[in-house]
Amino acid sequence: MEFWNRQKKVLTAFGIFLAFMMLCTLISRVVYASRLPQVSVETPRRTALDHTVTADGIVRQGREYAVTALSGLRVRTVYVNVGDRVTPETLLFDLDMGDLDTKIQDKELEIQKLRLQIAAIEQNRGLEAQKQQTESERAREDYDRAQSRADETLGRAREDLEDAEDAYDAHKKSSVQVTPEQERRRRQKAYSEWSKKEKELKAAAEAAEKAYKEAEEQVKKLEESGSAAPGGEVSGELEAARAQAQEKKKAWEEAAAAYARHTEKPVQKPDFTAEDEALSAWEEKKASLKDAVETAERAVADAEQSGADTMLDAQRKVADTGQAADADSSLEVDRLELSVLQTELSAYQKVRDASGQVYPEAEGIITRVQVSPGERVGDGAALVYADLTSPLQFLVSLTKEQKKYVNQGDTVNLALGGSSKKELKVDYVAENESNPEFFDARVFLPDGIGAIGESGSFEVKAQSETWPVCIPLNALHEDANQRSFVYVVSERAGILGTELTAEMVYVRVLDRNDSFAAVEEGVIDRETEVIVSSTEELEDRVVIRYKE
Repeated sequence: MEFWNRQKKVLTAFGIFLAFMMLCTLISRVVYASRLPQVSVETPRRTALDHTVTADGIVRQGREYAVTALSGLRVRTVYVNVGDRVTPETLLFDLDMGDLDTKIQDKELEIQKLRLQIAAIEQNRGLEAQKQQTESERAREDYDRAQSRADETLGRAREDLEDAEDAYDAHKKSSVQVTPEQERRRRQKAYSEWSKKEKELKAAAEAAEKAYKEAEEQVKKLEESGSAAPGGEVSGELEAARAQAQEKKKAWEEAAAAYARHTEKPVQKPDFTAEDEALSAWEEKKASLKDAVETAERAVADAEQSGADTMLDAQRKVADTGQAADADSSLEVDRLELSVLQTELSAYQKVRDASGQVYPEAEGIITRVQVSPGERVGDGAALVYADLTSPLQFLVSLTKEQKKYVNQGDTVNLALGGSSKKELKVDYVAENESNPEFFDARVFLPDGIGAIGESGSFEVKAQSETWPVCIPLNALHEDANQRSFVYVVSERAGILGTELTAEMVYVRVLDRNDSFAAVEEGVIDRETEVIVSSTEELEDRVVIRYKE
């Protein structure tokens, strides 16, 4: 019983310990969570973005006319100022007639000098053309003579070649007859065989004769030695020596007879020296005649090449004399200058006929004056006036970002001065010629609306395409490199279990207005929780909790 009581106490104490630890854990989690940044989140939505473009502008004249006068003339009096209303009967300014007369006299003098200069050039050109004609005729005569000489030289060379070829062909036909090589070898072989046999038979006869004489000597020695012997008997050795001597004699006689029979029909040693010398002389002459043909052929080729070179030089001289002279546009330029001077003189004379007075062509308002009394008229417009019969227009300048939402034909709310807004159309949008970073938009005003120089406001509302992923603008941030990013809610395992973190995600902004931004789909989607506000500044992977 005591054992169970002790066990019960232990279990109770362990339970109390676990409860205490759980309470501590809960308190730690509450304290930890209370220090975390609290965030508000939204999920992206599919929507179109509204854009409102507002800009200030000014009413301009619809069409302007330039009043011009001959540049360089001195102005005597200017009768109008900017803002003056003028009609075709309004005198704008007049010119100094004395200065005009001086200009006319100067032009007339320039024209007279230029006419004399043109006449001299025309005369010189005629003389040059005659000289060139003479040179061309002489070059043609030289060409014909060169052709004749070249043909004559070539003809002689060809005749020499024909003679050399005839002599060469005739020599080849009179060839030398010589013993064929095969016959020469046969004769040489027959002589060699006979000579060899003659030497062999002679040697055999001489050897047989020598052997016979030696046998005879042996007999004599034996006979001499036998006569001295007792009884004077011929020994058997002597008889044998005599018999052998007879055999040697017979052998010698047979060898001498064979040699005599062989030498009775001697074979002469072949000698082809005369034939070879005759053939060598014939070949030498043939080579000499062939060299003569080749020399004649080269002479023909040289004559042809020399003739071609000579004719090319003569032909080039003919071509050179037929070429036009160096380009000289002085006469044409002088004629053009004369035409210009005559036109200028005519213009001066028209100004003199109008007594130097300048009037506008239509009714309008002076917008710019570029001339002053006592000064000379410059290039360009002397005065500019607005045409009152053409419609006025409202001109406004737009940035590239604003231009995205303003196009020709869009509806615009236009307020001029203190008047109420009027709904009109954008008539013209184009890049500004002086600054490509801006665009000019024009609205043509109906009759009776607006006045030149009047200010106004321009408002265009446009809606973008529907974007699949749009987030509140306050959820969008930029880093130091102007790259756009958002914080999204993600989970990770922590010491106290699963924790929420703010994860930095870079996005590509496709469009935006004052409230929302459209971002590229993929990095985030419609289910992503995007942080739109936080009680503290966030960093990547910082632990967060939802705002209560």
